[in-house]
Amino acid sequence: MNPLRRPRVPFLLGLLPLLPLLALTGPASRPPQALPHRLTLKLNGAPVPVDTAYSRIEVSQGAGKVLTLNLIRRDAPDDPGLTILVDEFKPVPAVYRFKEILSAHVTEATYRVGSEVAESQACGVNQGEVRVTAVDTKRQILTGTFRAVGCSTNAPRSGKKYTFEGSFRCAYELR
Repeated sequence: MNPLRRPRVPFLLGLLPLLPLLALTGPASRPPQALPHRLTLKLNGAPVPVDTAYSRIEVSQGAGKVLTLNLIRRDAPDDPGLTILVDEFKPVPAVYRFKEILSAHVTEATYRVGSEVAESQACGVNQGEVRVTAVDTKRQILTGTFRAVGCSTNAPRSGKKYTFEGSFRCAYELR
C-alpha cells in the first residue's frame, strides 16, 4: 500500500457529516395525500359534471342513522341538485332499495335544478337502490353506486321521468 495514497472512502460515507444539517431542515415538504374523492352522476344516460366542493355525503349519529347523498351540479351550484336519503343506514356494505315498505325503511330521491323538480315518490314503483360497496370508518370514506328514478312534480300529467345513476367514493361527515 502506498503511504502517500489516501484510502478511498465510499461517496455515501463521505456525506455522513452532512446528516445533522438535513435533520435541521426537517422532512421534505410534500403536499398532503389527497383524499380519494370521486362523485359521478348521469341523468338519463348523459354525464353531468358534479361540483365536488359543495356536494357531500352525511351520516347522522344515533340509533336510526340516516345516510344523505347530495350531489350538486357544477353548472347549477345554487340549486339543491340530487338528494338521496337512506334511513336506518348501517355503516357496512349493503344494498338499500327504494320504497322498502314492508321493512319500514325509506329510501328516496329528490331532484331540484332550476324549474325542474322530480321525486322518486311521485313515480309509484321505483326500482332504485343505493349500493354501499365499502366503508372505511377510520377515515370516514364510503364507496358505492346509486340508481334512482324521479318523476316530475311540476307537471305530473306530463309523466316526465328522470333516471339518475352514479357512483361515489367520498369522505362522509357525521352530523
